[in-house]
Amino acid sequence: MPRWRKRMGVATILYTLGATLFITNMFNDLPEALSLVGVALIAIGLYFNIRAMAEMRR
Repeated sequence: MPRWRKRMGVATILYTLGATLFITNMFNDLPEALSLVGVALIAIGLYFNIRAMAEMRR
């Protein structure tokens, strides 16, 4: 399996976890730190996605 495909999988998992935390924080009264963790997971997922797209072009 190519490395870029693994990175895309990791990015998808991180996006899902981050979005779940962020949306859950919107509807429930969770600590603000969990919302920040959700945003951080989305940002890390974006990083993996960009790296995967760069590897696909090679």
